[in-house]
Formats: sequence, C-alpha cells, structure tokens
Amino acid sequence: MNFTLHNIRNLYLSSLYILYDKREAEAIVRYYFELKWEIPAHEFAIHPDKNFQNEEWQEMQNDLQRLQNGEPVQYVVGKSEFYGLTMRVNPLVLIPRPETEELVERLLKQLSVNATNSNCKDAIGLHATQPCRILDFCTGSGAIAIALAKHLPEAEVWATDYSREILELAQHNAEDNHVQVNFILHDLLKEDAAKLGQDFQAIISNPPYIPQSHKALLHKNVTEHEPAEALFVPDDKPLLFYECIALLSKELLADNGLLFLETHEDYHDELESMLLQLHYHHIEKIKDLNGKPRFITCKN
Repeated sequence: MNFTLHNIRNLYLSSLYILYDKREAEAIVRYYFELKWEIPAHEFAIHPDKNFQNEEWQEMQNDLQRLQNGEPVQYVVGKSEFYGLTMRVNPLVLIPRPETEELVERLLKQLSVNATNSNCKDAIGLHATQPCRILDFCTGSGAIAIALAKHLPEAEVWATDYSREILELAQHNAEDNHVQVNFILHDLLKEDAAKLGQDFQAIISNPPYIPQSHKALLHKNVTEHEPAEALFVPDDKPLLFYECIALLSKELLADNGLLFLETHEDYHDELESMLLQLHYHHIEKIKDLNGKPRFITCKN
C-alpha cells in the first residue's frame, strides 16, 4: 500500500463506517489526524499525496485496530479538548463532554468575572482583597478545575478525587495548561470535610449519575472503555454522590456560596427536593443547549 494521507484516511473511514454513522466516523478521523499527527482537516485536500514513513504507518495500523475495537479516539491519541484547552486522558478518567463545558460557562457567568476581575466580589459580595475559592469534586482529568483556573487566574481552585493515579494525571494537565490547582486526595463517599477547608465561594461537580440499568442504552465505546466508577450509580441510589456533595457543601460553602451540579435528566425533581430539605435556596433547574434537563444550581 502507498502510505499517502489520502489512502490512509480512506482506509480509516471505510473501517469505521462499520461502527459509526458517516458523520461520526469522519469526525473521529479528523480528530485523530489533528491531535495525533498535527494534520488539520484542510491538509486532506491540499496535500493528499503526503507520504508517511513505514514506522508511522505501523503506528497508524495499531491505532486503527484500537479504533475498530471501539476504543474512543481520545484514549487512542491520549488527548481530549475541553473549553479551548487540551487535556491528557486515559482509561482511568472520563473523557470530558461538551455539556460539561456548559457547566463551566454558566459558573463563570454567574461569578460575573473575567481575566481582569476574578475575585468573585460581584457575585458573592466579597471584599476586594479576598481571593475567590472554588472546589471541584470528582475532578477526574481535572478539566473543570483547570478551565476555571485558566479563566480565573487570581482565584484559588481546589479539586478532589479518590485515586492518586487520577490526581497525578490531573496535575500533569494543570502543568501542561500553566495553571495552579490544589489537588486533594479525598474519597467523597467515605471521608468528611475535615481536610477540604472552608469558605468556598463556589463548589462544582460532574459526579457519576447514570443508573446501572441505563448501561444498555450507551454506546459500547463508552461502556467497554470508559471507567464505570466515573459513570454509574446503583439503581436504588441514583443520588448517591449528590447527597454526599450536598451535605459536605453545607460545611464548605461560604454564606450564599454557589453549588453547581451536572445531573441526570430523570432525577431533577428528586434532587431539587433533597436540596430544599437541606435548606439550599435560589435553586434553578437548567436545560442544556440540546434542551435536556442537565444542570442544577443553588446557593448555600
């Protein structure tokens, strides 16, 4: 085979059409070549005869086999894009979703800040000398915390997860994106708030929330490759993580501090009731850009 960009691209597409529809397969191929080989989409038309060395072709064959096995392209290239940033990812962590970018965007807007005014004083009523303190539970790759730190350079951003290996990956992502995030080893389901500090102006989280019974509804590239512990909760405890987050946040948030959560569309009312029972106020249920119930925000 002649190892040209045109031929290899066509091989990738024909192989992936078996697993994905045409549009998704083309998106995967574009993503693969841009992130792995730094070849943007327009190069396919401008330089179709670009040649690759035999060693490169061997690597491409191995990558194609992984893609044909249903492995997400983000794991194959080891990178994912989130809120304009590039994050390292591996099967230990969930691949950041576009919907979660909306969660970050909404928190930034709620805080009424930008790169030159990043101490939350507009939203929270702080004295100008106090830095904004934000906590991200279940950080995974660190995507949420790192995006917030990037756009709030004067804020103090903290993030937790239960695994040292996960936090090491998140720390690498913070360093790659030139931000400071304070990562804390903390098991949300087992530990109290003692080592997490106090007086956070905002707490944000995209915790596991998909009931086990919904597993069959997901594509196999999710269920067979992404970490189940980052996705699923028992059917009889759909609010398992939210209960822990809400209880801990009562201790951790400053007065009128913000709680921002990504949620399952089937449990919005149930989660709202729980938050009311814990005396949160200004509860707002929000739909995502696709019109699905996706987020809940409130104040302490």
